[in-house]
Amino acid sequence: MTRSSAAVSRLLALAALVATLLAVLLPAATAWAEDDVAAATSVEILPLRGGFIDPPVSAQIRDVLEVAARDNSDLVILQYSSGGGVSVDMDDLLREMEASPVPIATLIGPLGTSAEAVGAAGLLWLASDIRAISADASVGPLDPVDLADIDGSYPVATRTAAFLTAAGADPELSEALLDDAVTAEALSEAGVVTVTAQGLEPLLVELDGVTVDGTTLSVQPDQVEVRFHSLGLVRRLLHAATTAPFIYLLLVVGLGMLLFEVFQPGFGVAGLAGVITAAIGVFGLVVLPVTWWGVALVVLGLLLYALDTAIAGFGPVTLAATVAFAVGSANLYAADALTLPWWLIAGTTVTALVFFVFVMTTVLRAQAGPEGVSVEDLVGRPGIVRSVLNPEGHVYIDGALWRARWTGDTKRAKVGTPVKVHAVDGAVVLVEPYEATAAATERDPDSVEVASAGSAQTGDADR
Repeated sequence: MTRSSAAVSRLLALAALVATLLAVLLPAATAWAEDDVAAATSVEILPLRGGFIDPPVSAQIRDVLEVAARDNSDLVILQYSSGGGVSVDMDDLLREMEASPVPIATLIGPLGTSAEAVGAAGLLWLASDIRAISADASVGPLDPVDLADIDGSYPVATRTAAFLTAAGADPELSEALLDDAVTAEALSEAGVVTVTAQGLEPLLVELDGVTVDGTTLSVQPDQVEVRFHSLGLVRRLLHAATTAPFIYLLLVVGLGMLLFEVFQPGFGVAGLAGVITAAIGVFGLVVLPVTWWGVALVVLGLLLYALDTAIAGFGPVTLAATVAFAVGSANLYAADALTLPWWLIAGTTVTALVFFVFVMTTVLRAQAGPEGVSVEDLVGRPGIVRSVLNPEGHVYIDGALWRARWTGDTKRAKVGTPVKVHAVDGAVVLVEPYEATAAATERDPDSVEVASAGSAQTGDADR
């Protein structure tokens, strides 16, 4: 055998050996890799920072369940403390939870916050596969399950009894849960609680080895992949809009800014902010249960304040506005749990009174100009723009602010622009560019300062 033939034979033998080793080792390596992947437990966590179970929260829970099912996650954890539900489709949400292929654990906690699960929040906890609770938390009362369900048409008693039976708990607990807040200790004694945990991290430790629908969870610290979820910006804003005091303040502030714009020339930043603020307030009124006659009284009170400001009556109209606003505020919501605190009503009423009776009156008097000077007397006088004329705003003439409308060739006049009154339209002066400024500057630089100050001595500006 030649030397080359021997080398080929050795190479063939080596290739055969490598192929044999690969055939033996690759399946084992693949199995080890699959075991490592399987050992990693994927957990989706949605912590909620208080508030009601409302449409934005309900939509977020559905999204998390959908993500967990799509990504084949091993567990979904909901954590919250909630005073109930408002305008949420409870049956639809419960069906979504029941249909979820991923087990759901709900924690009422953490420890030290006196967490609670009232109404819809408590019913969701009962419907969960794993019911976790901190030592100082409570569940109930569950009736009403939805604060917007004024008639109490939802069969909360039937649902509660069914969930207790499914959990293997004492069904006699149903009556207590409907009417009272039941402590974590009592719930544990009745067999409702799956695990007691004082927060999310202790919960993950407690869940190791828990069996759900025949499957035992394996939650090891070094083998858990946790993904946190939260409400997006829009949902967070809408969720905040279901807080009763917040909605009340948004409504009052929004309407107040719109009424402020009524007394101003044009439509400025306050008007735009008022539209946005009032719109969010209206959303909250649609979600929360309100007495519409209470809302009508609040709006009527603000309108009477505005009327009082316009006519400067400060008498019976002021009293009627204050009474209407205060009574409407005290009866704004139909549910007792949403009743506004007296100090908030008193503070808001006093603020509205001071704003319209004193602040707005001062602003209107400043706009009216000095006593003894009529708007017709301003024709031909120079002034300076104090708020952008687009086309309306304010100009400073003879030491006072006057409502003005821009009639120049450009779309608007910036603050500081020298102008001249050439006509009047009711209480509004019509202004145009002060064309004499450039020529006057060449002859007398001091004349520009006179014009910018809105001096009445037009002869100095024309020298």
